[in-house]
Order: sequence, then structure tokens, then C-alpha cells
Amino acid sequence: MTIELLSAMAFDAQTFRDEGLPDPVLKVVGELPGSTRPFDINRVYQAAQGRYEESILILDPDDVVVWQRPWRFIELRGEMFEDLFRDTIRAPIEISSPDEHKLVFLVDGGEVGRIPLYIDASQSALALGVVGDAAEVALKKGSIAWVTIPQPRGGTATRPMWYVQKGRRLFVIKGGGEQELPNLEACDTVDVVVKSKDIKAALGTMRADVRVVDNGSDEFAEIATLGLANRLNNADGIKATERWRTDSTMVELTLHG
Repeated sequence: MTIELLSAMAFDAQTFRDEGLPDPVLKVVGELPGSTRPFDINRVYQAAQGRYEESILILDPDDVVVWQRPWRFIELRGEMFEDLFRDTIRAPIEISSPDEHKLVFLVDGGEVGRIPLYIDASQSALALGVVGDAAEVALKKGSIAWVTIPQPRGGTATRPMWYVQKGRRLFVIKGGGEQELPNLEACDTVDVVVKSKDIKAALGTMRADVRVVDNGSDEFAEIATLGLANRLNNADGIKATERWRTDSTMVELTLHG
């Protein structure tokens, strides 16, 4: 019998409970090698009605098995149905590398599919350089990142932002009819979540230093000109740069790592 893996995802259980974001990352506590936090695995199969034996593997970047869930039986309802299965993996798994891993699905002794797994080891000095390199590439491909901004009365505000990129520096324009990023210019540091446009998943959260750009500077003029190409649905055309200079604030975010 042929069984098809229609979709699959593994994601940190606590992040999903707290934020409702099922990003396919395994969070590792402490320095690498380190242990994973509990994570969920969701997958959808389609096949003829019957009982099938399933196992799941995690492979490291060298395709070495670092974890395997024991074989167990699953029941599928038939080819007219898409059957969803959910599991929470609570036992810690040791991860040694911050590079991309793979989640492999085996049914009746054969592989039916695999997906990439990104490692979020924010407490690891080893991971910082790798995440930084991947983030720089992802930022070039994408147009939106998410920023978490401390607020004056406590708590944080998380907002999407469009940006102009120069390596690991992001320039954002706020206010004056542009995006609302409350209290951004008053912060020393903020957290930026970088997502991959290719897999629509978070690569990781990076700390960024905050600096306000002088509206009368040549730097402001240069970044504003570049921003014309990044600003979607710009009704002002080239005149937007003057509006930004008089009514908006430009902020530079320098990513750590």
C-alpha cells in the first residue's frame, strides 16, 4: 500500500502555548551540545484504510541519527481522508550542531518524507555565528521581520516591520503615515525575529542595538532612497522621501551574532 505524507511540522511546545506560533524550530537549552525543550510533531497522512507501522527520526547535518521514536501502529481511515497525528516529545534530545537537521518519517519500514529542522540555541555562543549568517541571507530574500519592543510602562509590543538592509543592519522608518513601532527609538536594544521566506519559519531571535538616524544627514537621504524600492504600496512615489524626512523617524537596528 502507498502512503503519502501530505504535511508535517515540528515546533517548540512552550512557544506554541505562549504565542500560538508553530514555528518549526527545536529550542536547545544552554551551550551546545545541549538538550531540547519539549516539542510537538504534527503530520498528515493519506492512504488506503488500514493499520500502518510508523517511526520518526531526527538526523544531524551529517545525516547521523540523533533520535528515533519507537515504532508504533497508526490507523488510517482511507484514501478519501487526510489523517492528522499529533505527538509531544518530552524526553530531552542532545543536539551538538546549530546547523539544519532533518525530521524523517518512516512507515512500514520505508521513508515517506522528510522536512528541515532549524535549531534555536539562543544561549549558545557557537550558534550565534551560524544564526547570524543564515539571518543575513534570509533578510535579503524577505521583506518583513518582526520586532519585540520594550514599552515604558512594562511589557512589550511585537510588530512586523519592513526595512532596508545593509548586511546585519536594518533601517526602519516609523511614524508620519508609516509603520507604528511604539517606543522603538527610545530603546537601547530590541529583539528581532528573522524568518525564512523559503519555508515560512523562524530562524531565530536576535538582539539588536538601536540608533536613531539624523533626518538631516546624508545617511538618511541614502537609506530613504533605497527604501523607495522596499516600501510596498507607496502612493507618494519619490515624494515619500521628503515626507519621511519631515514627519518620520529612521532607526538603525544592528543585529548581534
